[in-house]
Amino acid sequence: MSSGFYRGTSIEQDSRFGDASKKDMETMSFSRLLKKTVDIDKVNMDAIKPWISDKITELLGIEDDVLFQYIINMLEESKRPDARAMQVNLSGFLEDKAQEFMRSLWAILLEAQKSQGGIPESLIRQKMEELKTRREEEEKAKERIKEANRRAREPTSDSRPRRRRWDAPSKSQDRNETQRNRSPHRSGQRDSRRYRSRSHSPDKRNASRSPKR
Repeated sequence: MSSGFYRGTSIEQDSRFGDASKKDMETMSFSRLLKKTVDIDKVNMDAIKPWISDKITELLGIEDDVLFQYIINMLEESKRPDARAMQVNLSGFLEDKAQEFMRSLWAILLEAQKSQGGIPESLIRQKMEELKTRREEEEKAKERIKEANRRAREPTSDSRPRRRRWDAPSKSQDRNETQRNRSPHRSGQRDSRRYRSRSHSPDKRNASRSPKR
């Protein structure tokens, strides 16, 4: 299809559209927004292109670069694109979703041509909300990292290092052990064990069992 159709020629006026296309024009439902004219020169297409790509992905569930470029060509090859002709052309790609797409697209374009710089204010607000949300998520991530680092530095109840059997005792452990050995209670226990061992020694048992002469 040559570019002659896109440059100010409607689908009804172009003979290259057969009876099937004209029939689609008569039977297809169109949004009332499509009756309004869009001056594409007043639209910042660089701001609109990401929206078109996202909308295609939303409707189809996948990215479609061919369809995306086809829509851009139809918009840019005519100063005042024919919205109804675009919907007929897109029905082969989007089927019953073509009407929804064109209604949303035309609403954005009408808003853009009235906005300063050709950028829809709704897209500006949406972008600001996305940036705000992203900053909040980054701040939350930083706080989680700080909290994790703080908890990692805090000593736990079981953080005291355990001495292994082959580890040499520290000086403080030696002092504690010496103090325990010097306590009266442990000293008395050692004396009692020493007394019992002497009283039950083999020499004394034999002496007690030997007959008196």
